[in-house]
Amino acid sequence: MDVVRAAGRPGTAQRGRVIYNLDCSEFYVGTFGPVVPETIDKFVDEHAAAGVSDLFINVNAQRTNYRSQVWEALWDGYDPTLSDEQPFFAGLDPKRRFETAFFKATLKLHQMGCDYPQRMIDRARHNQIKAWISLRMNDGHNGHLTDHPSHNKLWKSHPEWRLAYGLDYEQPDVREYYLKLVREICDRYDIDGLELDFVRFWLYFREGRQHLGVPLITAFIEEVHRAVRAAEQRVGHPVKLCVRVPSTPWIAKRHGLDAVTWAKTGLVDLIVVSPFWPSVDSDVPIETWKGLLIGTNVPIAVGLESGMHSGVANRVVTPEELRGVIASGLHRGADAVYFFNLFTSPYQRWPRVQHDSVIRDSGSLTALRAAPRRHPVTIKRPWAEGEPAKARWLPHQGSGTFRIHIGPRPRANQRTRVELVAVDHDQPLGVRLNGIACDSMGRMVPEHITAAGLEGPGDARHVYEAPAAAVSEGYNLIEITAPQHVEITWLEISVR
Repeated sequence: MDVVRAAGRPGTAQRGRVIYNLDCSEFYVGTFGPVVPETIDKFVDEHAAAGVSDLFINVNAQRTNYRSQVWEALWDGYDPTLSDEQPFFAGLDPKRRFETAFFKATLKLHQMGCDYPQRMIDRARHNQIKAWISLRMNDGHNGHLTDHPSHNKLWKSHPEWRLAYGLDYEQPDVREYYLKLVREICDRYDIDGLELDFVRFWLYFREGRQHLGVPLITAFIEEVHRAVRAAEQRVGHPVKLCVRVPSTPWIAKRHGLDAVTWAKTGLVDLIVVSPFWPSVDSDVPIETWKGLLIGTNVPIAVGLESGMHSGVANRVVTPEELRGVIASGLHRGADAVYFFNLFTSPYQRWPRVQHDSVIRDSGSLTALRAAPRRHPVTIKRPWAEGEPAKARWLPHQGSGTFRIHIGPRPRANQRTRVELVAVDHDQPLGVRLNGIACDSMGRMVPEHITAAGLEGPGDARHVYEAPAAAVSEGYNLIEITAPQHVEITWLEISVR
């Protein structure tokens, strides 16, 4: 079954909902082309053509990328008549002085008379796709650089409120600060929806006080809901409210984010369940979310990231790995797919045909099932102490049992393999899939990594052929028999 239907552009009637969250940073550093309004148009046109149905336009970190009346803009404090040695840039990392170009570009676009969010909204409407504003609710970039120009006055003036990422939402002034931005967005722009991004970043309360934060954030959501409903009255069409939260419901609530209650009380219209950088999450419990939301009409989107982290090392995710995560999420009942950070290394390093085909295929479980896909063991982040599952399963010493969700069963013409990396060990290990022995095929280099434009093929892997009768839809159990000294640093099920 394909995912929920996307309305809008001609030709999308049989496609699922594909959401694309766009951070403005890559635009301002020139990744997409010259920093001019026409580059915005070109980017939106290309992604709408690739199959994006909803464009989520990020407008803030600790400052805004437009001339706000309630927050500082990114360029506030920068003097274009002075050199790069001016006080505004004094807090930059000496190894990252190139960041000066980013702040200069934000002012340059503003001086051209271009309102970045408005230009994005207008071009989305031109392409008949939905235009949303996405607000980062506690951005924590550059927290180790206290004088970095990205920080706002509130963060700088209250070191006692700082968390490892962002500020403490137990402080009323912090919550009100973000509510001011919400109200301005709702009063200023004609949007199809507003997203509160609680994963960028995901700390909101001090350790041991997160449970006290649950009612505070819920009251905050009630205020946002009122602002969104007022926006509906102003623009004369529906304006939806979306929240992005950690991928596991009990971990989300542990951090003060009770999205299930928000849905059951009619406060939100869409929930994105998502990992936090640096990795996708290959085991997002979509069916648990759906079960908790029985009785509501709130859809769930499976959130993605640009990285892949096995628990040992991280790198850029490959198209085949991303297809695996999406296929698993849709098979488990996700109503939409949500791309985050795809505009970074995947956009820059993958061959463009692969980049666009992943977006296109993500709108159809049928297309995903037909294409090569990989289902690796990944880390779980955000995480919370006391959780029954581990934050990371690898590296692992000796024999072990692992569970991997692959979504739909492979087709009759596809082959299923178990692939693993055993450090400094050339001899085959004992591998069983759902209790059935898998034959060793020797060691092979994972060519899909270099095919994605990434450096180096990675370590040679032990590869085991799984009999078709051994493979199940959904979860599959892998049992590995290995000497105690053998360290396993990678494990996946591939379908090709």
